[in-house]
Amino acid sequence: MLRDQNLAPLILLYLWYIIVGPGKKAAASLSWTPYMRRWSLWKYLAAYFPVRIHKTVDLDPSKSYVFGLHPHGVLTISVWATFASDGAGFPSLFPGIDMHPATLNWNFRTPIARELMLLLGFIDASAPTLRHVLKAPGRAVLLAIGGAQEALLAWPGTYDIILNKRKGFVKIALATGASLVPVLSFGENDVVTVVNTCHAGWARSFQRFTKKAAGFVIPLVYGEGLFGLPFGILPHRVPITTVVGRPIEVPKFKGDLKSEEGQALVERYHAMFVAGLKQVWEEHKEACAPQRTRSLRIVQ
Repeated sequence: MLRDQNLAPLILLYLWYIIVGPGKKAAASLSWTPYMRRWSLWKYLAAYFPVRIHKTVDLDPSKSYVFGLHPHGVLTISVWATFASDGAGFPSLFPGIDMHPATLNWNFRTPIARELMLLLGFIDASAPTLRHVLKAPGRAVLLAIGGAQEALLAWPGTYDIILNKRKGFVKIALATGASLVPVLSFGENDVVTVVNTCHAGWARSFQRFTKKAAGFVIPLVYGEGLFGLPFGILPHRVPITTVVGRPIEVPKFKGDLKSEEGQALVERYHAMFVAGLKQVWEEHKEACAPQRTRSLRIVQ
């Protein structure tokens, strides 16, 4: 058996490989087979809440797609059960669509977590990686557009989202000719109860620090407890319905997106995406969000 000191060079070599070596590009290569998506574990996860997908239209596998998901929520259960796995039956509902959820790059520089992400088909959310993945027809990327900042708005019964200034996903669509797909996850904000830290200065400051330093936020939350306890670490068992809206056709723009023409196109298709998201809300809020406390709001 190897001594601990003999493992040190192997550990250092592994860290070099994933941080600065060839392994740091693995999230863009799509060379890993995402077989973990088919594990029975994900079906149990989807059944716990339960999680289901509502398809509004078929998607053409000869095209590529940018899925824009709201709300982010705290645990992003809809991402894990719906798009990062076969738990809710995505492959059977959308045959021929090769889905790749996008996440922060630091996940691919974290030992072990990196391999798990790759085996589930995750990619990093950088523009070069997204453009590379969307070159081939039949591929789709999923972006939780509101990100970590939106996680702080995840109050049960609400649908407050951050979208007004988030336009990078539209630029990716224009650069690749991928269609934009608005997605609303009804119930995502209800799976845990977020503790209001607005009146606790130290907690809010810590959350802002982690957001700035690492790109993610650690909200204070609680769920259901074991053995009849009123609260605990288990998520609340509430239905989650992820509605995949109608795709918005986007032309491939070969010019400079920073030009006046490019900026006008970004604004145009961003507005169309917002309209598509609101349409999903209006068409499905009564059936999928009966316990809502207020309507969908774009707060930033």
